[in-house]
Amino acid sequence: MPYRYVLKWRRGYKESIIVEAWPKSKELALQTEQRKPSFVVGRLSGSRTIMLRELVEDTIKRYGSKTNRASVKVDFPKDDVQAIAVAFRIGLLAAILAEIQDQDSAENAYEYVMSATQEEIWFWASKMLGVIDRQPRKLDVVRALVTLSSSHL
Repeated sequence: MPYRYVLKWRRGYKESIIVEAWPKSKELALQTEQRKPSFVVGRLSGSRTIMLRELVEDTIKRYGSKTNRASVKVDFPKDDVQAIAVAFRIGLLAAILAEIQDQDSAENAYEYVMSATQEEIWFWASKMLGVIDRQPRKLDVVRALVTLSSSHL
């Protein structure tokens, strides 16, 4: 995979969780990717970050982290498919929870994504990022996941 995935967790008053994809090496980076990620898998800030806190803490224990004041950074292993799947699961959850307004729908979507297989995570993340049909439709993916997760009750 030509990317390395990074989880950034800013703790404290303005807590946020973000999963980014960076070029695997400087040689693979485009001019616009020199100091910016290639794309963001998901971003969540505010009170809902508490829903992902346990998952993020488990990820930190598993893959290690670097701490800088109130920020924690996890560099996922570059060629570990399981680690990349974890990064996509967290990013997908962050993107979904940032868009959903209703708390019950957010909890249902969380349960659905946490119990989803690795293949489902790849599918939904690729749909959200526009890999499959080249038209990212984040809200459409969120709506589909909310519908699916509420039917699994």
